[in-house]
Amino acid sequence: MNNKNKMNKIVYILLVLFIYNTNGIAQNKKSIDLNWQTDFAKAKKLASSENKGILIYFTGHDRTDSCQMLNEDFFYTEKFQNIAKNHLILVRVNSDLRNSAVSNDQKKKNTALSKQFNQSVHPTVVLTDANGKLIGKIESYNYLRDTSKHYALLDRAIEN
Repeated sequence: MNNKNKMNKIVYILLVLFIYNTNGIAQNKKSIDLNWQTDFAKAKKLASSENKGILIYFTGHDRTDSCQMLNEDFFYTEKFQNIAKNHLILVRVNSDLRNSAVSNDQKKKNTALSKQFNQSVHPTVVLTDANGKLIGKIESYNYLRDTSKHYALLDRAIEN
């Protein structure tokens, strides 16, 4: 076998392995539709009519590993989905670095909401009652990947 055939064979094997791994990763990530709101005023109306609390997620997910980890460990789990479906209206506040990702009007709303809840780091999770009154807040997420504080916060939503 000449060098060109060996090289082609290696490239083919690597390509097959790459495709296999990419498909495995895509299959492991579940697509969970959490019906995120972007308008806090609308979320308060929904929460009031459905007798639910509000969870606000301040994320800079296009640039922070901690937001991506929190998504994977907490928000994209079936456990969270079940709790949210029954007890929460969800509001995602994106502060992407890409200018086109968020409209100027939405940026103004996000900034006002960030100031209202004294948010300064990503990720930050805020829990309020249906009227927007603060119940609890968790700032940051670390490489220990411990979501126990987040679930304890959700327990407070269930209690209210």
